Amino acid sequence: MKNGNKRTRDQFVFAFEELENNLHPALLRRLFQYLLDYVRREKCMLFLTTHSSVALDFFGPCDDAQFIHVSRKDDTSVAKVVNAHFDKLGVLSELGAKPSDLLQANGIIWVEGPSDRIYLNKWIQLFSDGGLQEGRDYQCAFYGGALLADVEVKDPAAQVDEMVNLIRVNPNIILVCDSDRTSEDTPLKDAVARIEQECKGVNCAMNWILNAKEIENYLPGSILEKVYGKTNLPDPDQLKRFFRSKKDGETSYLEKELGRKSPQKMDLALKASRLMTKENMSERFGLAEKMTEIVAKIREWNR
Repeated sequence: MKNGNKRTRDQFVFAFEELENNLHPALLRRLFQYLLDYVRREKCMLFLTTHSSVALDFFGPCDDAQFIHVSRKDDTSVAKVVNAHFDKLGVLSELGAKPSDLLQANGIIWVEGPSDRIYLNKWIQLFSDGGLQEGRDYQCAFYGGALLADVEVKDPAAQVDEMVNLIRVNPNIILVCDSDRTSEDTPLKDAVARIEQECKGVNCAMNWILNAKEIENYLPGSILEKVYGKTNLPDPDQLKRFFRSKKDGETSYLEKELGRKSPQKMDLALKASRLMTKENMSERFGLAEKMTEIVAKIREWNR
């Protein structure tokens, strides 16, 4: 270099053509991950030309990736930025892939509601060291609490009931259930106990019955202090009500410690999740062990 000046990698533009040639899709995904990590780390620019649907599937959820569809029209090459989901489906069609092949989750985590999704996504991020991403590696879906009684997890060939079989939606599933137990002696609800047994009979399915009454019981007092601007808040008990219930006269954690009756679950989840770390969550009712198991299951889906 003239004058001894040395260029840094962020001054370069790299280009590769059809890296998918002679590569197994699993190996290609690992190569794409390496390139993505490199570009983000070095802050450089990279162009890939490809006819592989794997590239569209892998880079689709990335905010810092852009798709440009090049087509031939009237003896002229036309380039168009592909943004919308349905535009990507059109590209898939041109590549010879069906929408059912791609742009669908490799596995589904079924949770009761949207606030549960926020907690699960944050914990997966923490315990995978940021390596797993919803929309690419897995997807959360809601079964809606009491509706659990109307779904099942069975081999479709052996299904005889008229219930909704989650295996038919996607065979790779993790189903997360509140225990709803108020003491060690409280039995699981019939639907939860049934789902637990059904998941044991399906290799691709995993059932996590929370080791607490509900997911908010996992929140440590140190996080709740910052969310609500309080001091000296105790950790919520494992099997005590976190929210007020009209079914019995038991005083909930929020009523007793914060004087609140009906807080917004989503607001709490959004604020609390921003304050979570591995350190302040790992000791909560075996969460670290369970999340390590869930992360391993999701990675298995994406091999």
